[in-house]
Amino acid sequence: MQKRRARVLDAAHQLLARQGFEGLNVRDVAHLAGVTVPTIYNLIGNKEQLLITLISQVLAEIESRVHTGGDRTPLALAAAVVTESAGLFAEDEAYYRSAFLAVEALDQTDAPHPEAARIFAWAERLITEGIEACLTAGLIRGRIPAAAMGELIMRSFRITCRAWALRHIPIEAFRRTALSDVYVTLAADAVDTFHHRLMQKFSELAADDAARPSNKKTNRGEKQ
Repeated sequence: MQKRRARVLDAAHQLLARQGFEGLNVRDVAHLAGVTVPTIYNLIGNKEQLLITLISQVLAEIESRVHTGGDRTPLALAAAVVTESAGLFAEDEAYYRSAFLAVEALDQTDAPHPEAARIFAWAERLITEGIEACLTAGLIRGRIPAAAMGELIMRSFRITCRAWALRHIPIEAFRRTALSDVYVTLAADAVDTFHHRLMQKFSELAADDAARPSNKKTNRGEKQ
């Protein structure tokens, strides 16, 4: 049963990367996995439940990387969702683009989708934990609640992720933009020495972006 379930999820992964969520259907997954349609419903469920199961695997992988990363400094923890997500997404961009857009589609219904809300709340929690680590280390003053800063970073991260998923920006621009948002948000409440460090990092990202004049040309090519 475990082997069949793994084959089903692998097939769904492949088809989601090729066809996106709209093109994903249980019959094609069953054919590629070598099982029957009723088997998929028994093992996992319908198309939406297939997606949710795949996304749960993505979340588990990102969280594992966040908690096992080599850099455990408070700033690294605050930016970990960005850095680890960008690293993972770069490994299979077609799949992760489709997965993100599928979650966004779930969240576009009249009533908020509970699984989509859980996913975004999960990411916001990890970001907030990193901000709290900065507060504990005395790097930020605590004048702005950590939860409010985490919400702001998550909102910006989601917008940037959408731009990447729609191929408006490449993965490296996604990483730089999302990190810049982390640094600027933290700088709003940083002590002087940490503020200076954050602004240095922000300037480094801006300089790196300015040194890539071919980005806009590449993006136009992607969208054609």
